[in-house]
Amino acid sequence: MDENIARLAALDKERTLLSHIGALLGWDQETYMPRAAVDERAEQLALIEGLAHEKAVAPEIGKILEELESQDSLDPLEKAYLRVCRREYDKETKLPSSLVTEMARATSLSQAAWAEARKNDDFASFAPHLERVLELNRQMAAALDPSAKAYDVLLDLYELGATEASISSVFAVMKADLLSVLDKIRGRPQVEDAFLRKKVSAAAQEKLNQRMIDVLGYDRERGRLDLTAHPFTTSLGKDDVRITTRFLEEYFPSGLFSTIHESGHALYELGLDLGPAYAGTRLSEAISTGIHESQSRMWENIIGRSKAFWKRLYPDLVSGTEGALEGVGLDEFIRSINKVEPSLIRTEADEVTYGLHVIVRFELESELVSGRLRVDDLPGAWDEAYKKLLGIKVPDDARGCLQDIHWSMGAFGYFPSYALGNLYAAQFWDAMKRDLPGLEKSIEEGDLSRPLGWLRKNIHSKGSAMSPAELVKDVTGETLDPKHFAAYLDGKYKTVYGY
Repeated sequence: MDENIARLAALDKERTLLSHIGALLGWDQETYMPRAAVDERAEQLALIEGLAHEKAVAPEIGKILEELESQDSLDPLEKAYLRVCRREYDKETKLPSSLVTEMARATSLSQAAWAEARKNDDFASFAPHLERVLELNRQMAAALDPSAKAYDVLLDLYELGATEASISSVFAVMKADLLSVLDKIRGRPQVEDAFLRKKVSAAAQEKLNQRMIDVLGYDRERGRLDLTAHPFTTSLGKDDVRITTRFLEEYFPSGLFSTIHESGHALYELGLDLGPAYAGTRLSEAISTGIHESQSRMWENIIGRSKAFWKRLYPDLVSGTEGALEGVGLDEFIRSINKVEPSLIRTEADEVTYGLHVIVRFELESELVSGRLRVDDLPGAWDEAYKKLLGIKVPDDARGCLQDIHWSMGAFGYFPSYALGNLYAAQFWDAMKRDLPGLEKSIEEGDLSRPLGWLRKNIHSKGSAMSPAELVKDVTGETLDPKHFAAYLDGKYKTVYGY
């Protein structure tokens, strides 16, 4: 390795260590921290984020980058690392340290306020926090690129190269495809799924979910499963990737599929291995939240809701759900977990309507960031959008605009990643089936090492060496094309609904 690259990596790893400490504080806040500790935790996070920012903008990094950019002898991986470091250094140096620390402080307080507001269905108590976090996002966008639309700048932080226009174009095609499938399903008898709502204790679900992470290949020596209000995955180190879930006793699939989803994220994080020299650097991080989401959605839906996946596991599921699935056959269960019906909650939405939930958020946060929509008017705008696009009435803010944690975290621009993840996943799945003959038969026999091995080789091991667009082209031979997702949905739901 080039001497300057090695020094750059050493400085980069110091920033990563501080970021992981901050992530640990955040994980604790969402899992075990006592409620009264929130104010000091906000100060702790502000301090850590400020220190990490100082490491990221060290003048020595700028000097090393200039020296490296004048060299012609770097190998391809070193060149990729140089590109990543230059991109991130330029961003970090544009952000005032005061803004970084204030964002950390404000979002910590905001997340705590959101949790209470959702529990009490009290949007008014959360609104001032949302307004503050939104204003800080506008300030961040202006600092990063004052000549661009604020929302475009924020989108690029999560999906490299994305703009509101480019996402709108892709979503227009996806929306038409989703509504087409939904229209076909509406003409068919609805799937019976009442048995999924029989009570299954949290203790029983805990056993099932612990079993599931073993089945998926999640390494217990490098992570753990805990409970939280909103499931998430967080990396506290290359050998410490933790996942959380939640259990609804009146609907056990919520926890089950949340665990599979978060395991997909964790498997990706644990597979980001570009060798010891780059461990703990920006090169060994995910390239985008959309690619990240493709991994969780593939495991949760394409694999996890398939008959092949459950053929060997179903008897264990029946015996572990305290009689809820007694007398329910495998085919009936598969239809039930793939039922399509417009609903209130994004995280529990079916694969067809899920994208419509994301479109609502994409359009609303664009309006919020631009200032065209006032924070106080968000609940009404949310309710109107759900009625128009999904045809359902929102009964309260807890199941409306307060259902997601993301805006309280300051993550404006994140939501499109969820729908992009579905599109990426379907396209990757078609490439995987092309490369691995007999793939579905292997899954049916309980061999999940083949799909995981393919993902490790083709996606995980690339880290952030490529842009999302470059990665998709490299893996599939095509640019991102919604037709793969549309074909996947149409093929699945022809089977489920017989249209």
